[in-house]
Amino acid sequence: MARHIRQLDIEAYRGIQDLKLRNLNHINILTGDNNSGKTSVLEVLSGMRDPYSILAWTSMILNRVSIARKKLFYQELYNLFPVDAEEKVIGYKFGDDKGIITSIALKAKIDEIQISEQEMLQINNLKRTGDLRAAEDMIDTKCMKLTTYVNGKKTGEEIIYDFQNHIPYVVAEKNIFFRTMYVSPVDHAKGNLYLDHILSDSEMYGEMISILHAFDENIIGINAIAADDNASPVEYMILTKNHKKALPLNVFGDGMKKAILLLSAVVKAKDGILLLDEFETAIHTSAMNSIFSWILRSAKKLNVQVFLTSHSKEAIEKVLKCNEELRSDIHVYTLYRKEDRHLVRTMTCEEAINAQECLGLELRS
Repeated sequence: MARHIRQLDIEAYRGIQDLKLRNLNHINILTGDNNSGKTSVLEVLSGMRDPYSILAWTSMILNRVSIARKKLFYQELYNLFPVDAEEKVIGYKFGDDKGIITSIALKAKIDEIQISEQEMLQINNLKRTGDLRAAEDMIDTKCMKLTTYVNGKKTGEEIIYDFQNHIPYVVAEKNIFFRTMYVSPVDHAKGNLYLDHILSDSEMYGEMISILHAFDENIIGINAIAADDNASPVEYMILTKNHKKALPLNVFGDGMKKAILLLSAVVKAKDGILLLDEFETAIHTSAMNSIFSWILRSAKKLNVQVFLTSHSKEAIEKVLKCNEELRSDIHVYTLYRKEDRHLVRTMTCEEAINAQECLGLELRS
């Protein structure tokens, strides 16, 4: 039986101070104004995969940082800490199905030091070329000494330098708290898909093809074509009734790519936690009902706890109403920022629908 999260208290993370999410459900919709902390909540949840490791926090960085900026680990790690706090501390607590409360903290101390060029190259996993005597030259640098704590007990230490662009990280299986999976608003455009899991399940595969008919009613199937060199990524080809040869998935629009990504992500996240940031991005309203209903039903079937963020009134409404049988599994959390405080309004699915239809309440604000 997979563990799910029932409460989350973020004491300090980025711009969030004392945010409390309680009575978390199977499907959790997070909404609110810009800069209210929705994506930050997903980042904290993604870090629960391996809270023992400092390097697990780098996964939060990569959710937001472009490829061109991935080398800036020091600054991006620094940005995780509340900007105005003198003491650099990130902290949160979470409770699971059994009522067990776990506290996580990350503390940072900044120092200015000197190291040799040779040490700098070693840290970045590089080799010196040219004049070897220059390798002993001393370089001014900043370092961030990081320490992680789980339930008040120190569990890890790491030093990150301001020039560092190489941070090896392997999740220790024994340390995994929750199996988390994050999907960003632009992953579909990057070609990130998880079709291996859905192509090997005949029932799920058939349902996916049926849903894709909302984009092209002539679609028959999807094939995975391995590259000849076995080093290049697998290419996915779409079979259709109106073409003799299969077409590369890339010739289809972003809407279909996003649909395939969402459907395959649910299957990959089995017995875990799925984090969908701005989940409606690129999905046309005409396809929302079938896609969202399938996600909810499959998440329930596969024991996947889902967290969705959205700015879209229409998308939120579609999720609330797309499957009447699952309404008891849905909660809506509206995040507010008031001065230095973060507040949350919590509603059940039925309360949210009634508030919209009878009271004209705007769920996003």
